[in-house]
Amino acid sequence: MANLQHIADRIFRHVDAGHLPVGYTLAMGALIDAYDEDPDFHAWADTVQGSRVEKLIARMVRQGKWDDPFWLREYVRSEGEHAA
Repeated sequence: MANLQHIADRIFRHVDAGHLPVGYTLAMGALIDAYDEDPDFHAWADTVQGSRVEKLIARMVRQGKWDDPFWLREYVRSEGEHAA
């Protein structure tokens, strides 16, 4: 189970220190919102390891998708298909 609070704390600390770009805070904020608003993402985040959430965040930043809920839903759906 991913601990979003732990991941968020670490990401915000690294962004504040200048080790990560600001896009990581935008992506983390989008995931926190999605956790509250999207039951599929909530269920996915509760069942995966933290490293999978971190991989998602990195992809969101690289692709500039921190404000695209459709992209996030598709990502979670495709991750579920790969895990099956």
